[in-house]
Amino acid sequence: MLLLGERPTHVDQLTDRLKKLSQKLFEGLPGGERVTLPVTADLYSLESTEHLFIVQQGNISAVCEGRSCLYFESGDLIGLTQCYQLPSFQISIDDDTEVIQYDADQILRFVNETKERQAIWTSYLITQLSLFQDAFGRQQVTKIQPQTGFLNFATGQNIIEQGDTATEVFTILTGTADVFVDGTKVGEISQDEIFGAMAVFTGETRSATVTASSPCTVLAVPKEEFITLIQSHPQTTMTLIENMARRIGMMNSQLTQQADKG
Repeated sequence: MLLLGERPTHVDQLTDRLKKLSQKLFEGLPGGERVTLPVTADLYSLESTEHLFIVQQGNISAVCEGRSCLYFESGDLIGLTQCYQLPSFQISIDDDTEVIQYDADQILRFVNETKERQAIWTSYLITQLSLFQDAFGRQQVTKIQPQTGFLNFATGQNIIEQGDTATEVFTILTGTADVFVDGTKVGEISQDEIFGAMAVFTGETRSATVTASSPCTVLAVPKEEFITLIQSHPQTTMTLIENMARRIGMMNSQLTQQADKG
């Protein structure tokens, strides 16, 4: 995926991340139907929204308010926002384009077959949504800045603090972080882990402080965008709940051990 115009460094990092996730996620995906898409200004005026496509070659762009804001590249999955009726754009095809066509249900069954794929799928959805939001935001004539993006934290710097209002959900892209409750370390967060979702789900304040234990680059997604994404992908919600339950269990164990030592 290639965003048009002058791009901040984090956008190139995000597109590289999406490409790696795509390669890992769709490895072993059973063969779909290889088709040639015709030239059109709006792909989904011709195609069913139940169809998803993985680009093989050709010129495909996303058009927002009459302006191209990004190009899709080989290996990109297109059609998710149309399939789930999320805020979207028109997909324009400038010449005959080769794609592999899949039924949306086929891809969803595949990505939900294993816990590993479910976790990668969650990261993929968040990363793609973040890129779309960045592209749309920078194309607006009002120059509204995209909210989704990268944040950098030095070792020892707090990413979120216990008691704060939850406005974003985070994913660590590089680095590691420690989790503290009332000043006691209760866990760790590694690369590609999602955190901060519990308070978004419950509407309560942050239950823990997360501090960078090494230099971190973190992807932040506004809670409204995250909730919209989750509502469109119920299985993703179950994966996150399972991960949160496991993390809560580890935190409780750590707190119990600290209490016993006291």
